[in-house]
Amino acid sequence: MAFGDNGPRKKTPFEKLTLIVVIIMVLVTVGALVLSALSAVI
Repeated sequence: MAFGDNGPRKKTPFEKLTLIVVIIMVLVTVGALVLSALSAVI
């Protein structure tokens, strides 16, 4: 779908990028939850 999908390959750079973005989003979500919990305690 996205830039330059020419046939089957192992991991495309786009797949790696997507994986990294997902991980970052999870970390940000967890971080926001922890921060809100901490600010509630303080």
